[in-house]
Amino acid sequence: MKEKIQTPYYLIDESKLLKNMKKIEYVRKHSGAKSVLALKCFSTWAVFPLMSRYMAGTTSSSLYEAKLGYEKFGGETHAFSVAYSKDDIEALKKISDKIIFNSVSQLKMFYKDVKHLKVGLRINPGVSYSHFDLADPARKYSRLGVFDKKEI
Repeated sequence: MKEKIQTPYYLIDESKLLKNMKKIEYVRKHSGAKSVLALKCFSTWAVFPLMSRYMAGTTSSSLYEAKLGYEKFGGETHAFSVAYSKDDIEALKKISDKIIFNSVSQLKMFYKDVKHLKVGLRINPGVSYSHFDLADPARKYSRLGVFDKKEI
């Protein structure tokens, strides 16, 4: 008798995933570029052991995603958020290799706490290829990164 599969059910073809991981490995070997897994897009823990052999680490958009990357994926842990609290920074500075800020004011506020890490600032290019308004950095009144040269 066949067993019924419970839904939702996510099936990952490891051979296809491995093919993509080999492409990432090729780019790294020939360019020196690192690839990190964006956990917001793909946080399927079951394949972390396979993926971590080919990728440098993870990038996250929240404290809990950063913890997931640090604890379950390994490698480098990159953190990004549109805004951080003092508590977020206190926790992230213990587990992150890189913290990326969304605004100059946040960078200035927390730089002394994280200057021992790699630090970044999200730049808004003012163009977008997204057809999804929420993800469009160039939309009117966007707060996704710094876009005015006078702010930097």
